[in-house]
Amino acid sequence: MIDQDVAIEALGIICNAHVSSVQRPRSAGMDCHVQRMGINNFICTMVDSEQTCRVSGLNYRHLQSVLQGSGQDDDAGGFAEAHMMDVSTTSRNLVIDQNEFFDPPFNYDFTHLKDTETYFRGGEVYERPCGWQRFGLKVLGKYDGTTWLGTRYRSTQSVPGEWPVSFHGTSKAGADGIISGFYEPGPGAVYGRGIYSTPYIKEAEKYAKSFVSYKTGKKYMVILQNRINPRYREKHNSDKYWLVRIPRGTSDEEEQQMVERAIRPYGLLLKQLN
Repeated sequence: MIDQDVAIEALGIICNAHVSSVQRPRSAGMDCHVQRMGINNFICTMVDSEQTCRVSGLNYRHLQSVLQGSGQDDDAGGFAEAHMMDVSTTSRNLVIDQNEFFDPPFNYDFTHLKDTETYFRGGEVYERPCGWQRFGLKVLGKYDGTTWLGTRYRSTQSVPGEWPVSFHGTSKAGADGIISGFYEPGPGAVYGRGIYSTPYIKEAEKYAKSFVSYKTGKKYMVILQNRINPRYREKHNSDKYWLVRIPRGTSDEEEQQMVERAIRPYGLLLKQLN
């Protein structure tokens, strides 16, 4: 089992920052440069981090070529080393309250599971993240009700009003999806600026960031598990990518509101690499 200390390291990887918690002492001198991160500003914090992230740039260029039909839809295996992150040189410092950020009752270990049934969430096929361990994020009480999240203690079927599931490993400037941000469409392309995610965990792995844990010395990949509001989602590339549009010129406040109503991460997924 992966412990929560490694999950905190993973937050730092996807936010391109040093992440600490209020439950642990921080180095003197850091406090005046520390930004507080909670569930509601998690996405926007990640968006900011994409501006200076090398791996996000690689992801952006890869998905751009795939969407334009000029790139190879490669297997995820070859991406792990290229997507290796190290935040030791970053000057960005974030702090979370572990008790308000993580929700252990919603942790789930999919590591050794292999599905033999078809699952549905939000009326669409849900590809469970088999091979991964999920750390639940404390989303209850942070948004407008819980209908979007569905109910617990069910198996394969959806419930009315819930949103479908997507995955992403973050990417380019202005993005908090599998790849997004200031994407400039080529001739005839219909894709735009916004948040891209995918309902397929194997597809998300191609864009996942990886890292070596300071605590364990082992390698991990990290991906977010989200719920997507179908009212604000466009399907592209044979339903492989979902786009939530963020129009150019949107203010920071408007963008946060648009993101909160359309895409809500509820699980942090980690997988140990061999």
